[in-house]
Amino acid sequence: MLQDAWLALADLVLPSPCAGCGLDGERWCAACRDRWRSPALLDLPGLPPVLALAPYAGSAREVLLSYKERGRRELARPLAGLVTEALRAGRVPPAALVPAPSRPSAARARGGDHMLRLARAVVGASRTTGPVAVGGSSSAALRLPCVSRALTMGRGAADAVGLDAAGRADNLARHLRLRPRGLPPPGCAVALLDDVLTTGATARAATGLLAAAGRPVDVVVVLTVADSRARRSSTRVSGEARSPGHPFGRRHAG
Repeated sequence: MLQDAWLALADLVLPSPCAGCGLDGERWCAACRDRWRSPALLDLPGLPPVLALAPYAGSAREVLLSYKERGRRELARPLAGLVTEALRAGRVPPAALVPAPSRPSAARARGGDHMLRLARAVVGASRTTGPVAVGGSSSAALRLPCVSRALTMGRGAADAVGLDAAGRADNLARHLRLRPRGLPPPGCAVALLDDVLTTGATARAATGLLAAAGRPVDVVVVLTVADSRARRSSTRVSGEARSPGHPFGRRHAG
């Protein structure tokens, strides 16, 4: 890939420190990346299954903040690869990915919506095995995975940092909205994609809106989980962990 070649050249000329631990010469060292390779399946009240890649702590937290807040956009590609690995390990069917939206002001400050960028990179990473055709004629079949921009955040939304669970829920109830033109097509699996699961307010509000629109979410995929209680109740995911009756596959039409 041209982008990978440019990054490799940049590392030779101006080596970047590891986004996780600060090690010189590697943008994301192997030790820090390995911390993301043991995804967990969380069973949380009011939510579909939650697939979490890493705890929001230590080097994983630093990597996420580097990507989200510190301009390290090149991390989208390796993060997308890890999301793809987790989806395959969990045997999640190819899905319409719905990125959790950022506040408009935050997206402008970050140079774009970081979760939308990541969702597009996940779709790009999935091309190594090819997309899956779902529904319709052979010439008009939906190709999965795909990105569905079904959610948007109003301009008046507050920064969730510092808000408690009730404050987050109220903020989302007033400002999180559906984009009807961006809804996933009917009949395919739906995955909500977010960066951090803290109180679960964003995931609950988003899955509620999508369900009310007739597009129930099959799985919530989060890069990190901040709630230590959720981490303690998690189950590690392996490629053999899913049974045929698991809810990930209950609506898949492929």
